[in-house]
Amino acid sequence: MYLVELMSAYLRMMSSDSIPERQRRSIPWILWAIWKNRNLILYADTQESLIFHIQQAFEETRLWNDVNLRQEPVDNLGLNGEKKRWEAPFFGVVKCNLHSNWRNDKLHCGVAYIIRNHQGNVLHHARDAITSSPNGLTPELRCLIWTLRSMKDLGYTEIMIGSDFKDVGEAVKRPNDLPLFGIFLREIQELCLMFQSVVFETKSILSNQIAREIARSVLCDSRFNSYLALGGPVWLHQRILREASSNCS
Repeated sequence: MYLVELMSAYLRMMSSDSIPERQRRSIPWILWAIWKNRNLILYADTQESLIFHIQQAFEETRLWNDVNLRQEPVDNLGLNGEKKRWEAPFFGVVKCNLHSNWRNDKLHCGVAYIIRNHQGNVLHHARDAITSSPNGLTPELRCLIWTLRSMKDLGYTEIMIGSDFKDVGEAVKRPNDLPLFGIFLREIQELCLMFQSVVFETKSILSNQIAREIARSVLCDSRFNSYLALGGPVWLHQRILREASSNCS
């Protein structure tokens, strides 16, 4: 009886204006994901990350809405299906967008990350300069290692990593395909094990614009001093507010 009441309470939340619409619409799929995970535990003696199931539920919700409601404009998707606008993570998870501004194998490279919660509020952001790299993937992997170390030190446990460099997620999933980058990928895998859950998400350039702007400022404005700060950079305040407000509609 308690389970039925609990599910009914969650379904009633779908009409609550205090919850972002995207999350309200996902409630039935999230409940279904929890049920499937429960069956895996009971009958298959296995368990997948609940965060993975929830993110999958969000994606299934979006696909259902695209087909049945037609509320999301077509141009909100990139060429490879990536979101053009930034989307907030699920409650209890933080999303970290990162970027490395690589130009060539001679120059230093600017790296940056920005961490936001389910309401789009910026928790931390950081910027640094790293030495030159022979290709574009190397600084992105170095940026990811730097970011994961920092997020661990800051005490985050359930995280999403958003990058518009699509090869990063593929490299982490299949490290044996890229032996040249093995030393970086092994360290990334070891760092990921230190979190309760890590989800990698490929973003479009537009949805990763804040992290790109911070990383770009290293070379464009000669800002080579590294820093870690609470909240977001003042000069990007209005853009951050717009991205946060777009997730509350």
